[in-house]
Amino acid sequence: MLEVNKFEHGTDTTHHTSKSFQQLYGSETNRSYRANSAEEILDDVNKLAAMIRDHHEVQCPRLEALDDYIKARNNGIYSDDSRRNEKERADHRAAHNFAKVINVFDVGYNTGVPIKKVSDDEKINEIITEYDKENDIEALDSELWRDMKKYGRAYELQYRNKQDKDKSVISNVFETFVCYGLDVERTPLFAVRYPRYKVETQEFTTVTVYTDKEIITYKPCQMNALRLEEEKREHHYWGEVPITEYSPDRYRMSGYEDVIPLIDLYDAAQSDTANYMTDLNEATMIITGNLNLNKYKVDDLVKMKKANLMLLTEGVNPDGSRSQTDAKYIYKQYDVTGTEAYKERLQKDIHKISFVPDLTDDSFSGTQSGEAMKYKLFGFQQMAKTGQRGFKKGLMRRYRLLLNIKNYVNEADNESLDNLTITFTPNLPKAVLEELKTLVDSGMEISQETLMGLASFIDDVKAELEKIQKEEKENEQDPVMDSMFGNQVRQDDGGQKFRVNH
Repeated sequence: MLEVNKFEHGTDTTHHTSKSFQQLYGSETNRSYRANSAEEILDDVNKLAAMIRDHHEVQCPRLEALDDYIKARNNGIYSDDSRRNEKERADHRAAHNFAKVINVFDVGYNTGVPIKKVSDDEKINEIITEYDKENDIEALDSELWRDMKKYGRAYELQYRNKQDKDKSVISNVFETFVCYGLDVERTPLFAVRYPRYKVETQEFTTVTVYTDKEIITYKPCQMNALRLEEEKREHHYWGEVPITEYSPDRYRMSGYEDVIPLIDLYDAAQSDTANYMTDLNEATMIITGNLNLNKYKVDDLVKMKKANLMLLTEGVNPDGSRSQTDAKYIYKQYDVTGTEAYKERLQKDIHKISFVPDLTDDSFSGTQSGEAMKYKLFGFQQMAKTGQRGFKKGLMRRYRLLLNIKNYVNEADNESLDNLTITFTPNLPKAVLEELKTLVDSGMEISQETLMGLASFIDDVKAELEKIQKEEKENEQDPVMDSMFGNQVRQDDGGQKFRVNH
């Protein structure tokens, strides 16, 4: 068979199959590190180095893939270098950032309204308020939640700086991990940070290990060698390992990890549609008739094919007569209805399985009651509650560590977190005017302070109330204004002052 005719018979066509995200990254890429004791690992630098290499070589590739999807560098569409067999054909590759849509909605819903931390002990409230202000904790909580739902884990490092200020920072998931004990409470034994840097073509790292009592620093070494040599040890007084791991649940899965195969399918479908629309402009011309194809060499026929020209010899009809000569263009037929229905189904499945509503959906728009909106978000709210419970554990540990060091330096008087309450407020649009009108019509009385808090142009309600009281006081002491405008200040039965204008 001539090479050019193999295309028509499909003998040179290869069906490319790519592994899904779950096939590429198994359970070993997301396991927690555990040991019988900290000494079991830290007393042998080879065991510590092997643990660091495992994190870098086995776990980090999965984390990098998750990070790629939220930045529209989808591996499914970009990793296959041979999606199109013919170089002259279009090879568009469109990545769709569903991962970002899911993550942004999740972060905004759970941390768009600052997380409230309130205790019955005023001293605890003062310590937490000062700490939160010093560390811009609203932004930190939001970024920790973003990492937690992006990678299935997030890390926070607490330390005391040279100005004796207690600080909290995010520790990069690509260079941080925690090793837990074998007890049922999964007590953190130690945590490792190994930030990497490059000098020309060589990559180096400085490994730091945090135990419940010490900070162990090792000398800089090459990442591919990892010959750990201890440099110094310092005592700390946080009472526990000062790195906290946040995770939404015990599976440590990303918020969009289970829909990545669907995202890959949607990318492929959209890319194939774009390729078809491009190739449609290059339809192949077919000339059939009494042609002598024997005089053409294989190379000639290949060139014709590249020029979108194909010669076919005339055939024989069932009655023995020869078919007539013909010339026409042929191109791949496009099932518009079927293809668009397929892509729409994929898009719906992505939102359905991730529990994140499609805000562009027609059924989501329009005037709807608050109860109807709650039903649309019901599935997502159940998932959010699970994440909030995991995040709350991390926050409680953060403030427990803070009290530990405050008690040690005598900046606290052995206070505890027994009465600390952490509250998440969903960041959702509210029909305040309708709700307010309903309450007032039903006879409910609302204070001026609460009403002012609803005004978008009043930043500080208490300051505004103080201004009002100051103005009223000044008017009461201004006889000239009273004589000019006939203002009189009276009191009602309850003793509340009000002004009467004549």
